[in-house]
Formats: sequence, structure tokens, C-alpha cells
Amino acid sequence: MSGASTLAAAVLLAAGVAAAVSALSVRVALDGLPRIASVRLSELTADYVARAAREHADRGEAVETVRDWAARLEAALVRTAARHRAVLLPRTAVAAGAPDLTAEVRSALRASLPKDPVADPEEER
Repeated sequence: MSGASTLAAAVLLAAGVAAAVSALSVRVALDGLPRIASVRLSELTADYVARAAREHADRGEAVETVRDWAARLEAALVRTAARHRAVLLPRTAVAAGAPDLTAEVRSALRASLPKDPVADPEEER
């Protein structure tokens, strides 16, 4: 092999290794990024507020119940986001292509409020 051929082979080999390392680096970096998922927050909130209003005649009690529920919703969102390594966005902010995790968030809410009949909607959507 001539010096030029050896040099060309070395350059091609180095380029191939560099391409493979770059592809692997991009893949590893992308695997570490959070996914995007959606939650139908307005649906969850509207369902709960309507039930709370029906169940609690006292406005102050209803407001307190909704505040407690909102804190539990936030905790359910944080747990769901961590479990899926995802950034959760309201469904209305996502045009298409992101998984909908509403059912999982609703289940987490049920688990956090087992004795509250208002937190357990009759229908799953």
C-alpha cells in the first residue's frame, strides 16, 4: 500500500469511528431527555369542581375541599411525570403525538383520596 492509500484508509476509518461515536452519543443524550405527555386538566378539574359543588352545601367547605384536591392533583402530576420521565402539558397545548396520561393521573387521585366520594368519578373518560 502506498502512503496515500494508507492515509486515505486511516482517514476513512477515523471518519467511520467518529460517525459511530457521534450516533451513539446522540442516542444516549436523547434517551436522557424527558418525553412530552398530555393530561386533560380541564376535564379533571371541571369534573371534580362540579361534584364538590353538589356534595358540599357549604361554600367554604367546598372551597376547602377543592383546594385540598388541587394539592393532591399537583402531587399526582409530579408522581406521574417522574414515573414516565415526562413533561406533562395540558391536552390543549399538544396538537398530536403525545401520550395522554389522564387516566393514570385520575387513578393516582383516587388512591390519594380513598374516602372521598367526590374524588371518584362515576365515569372514566
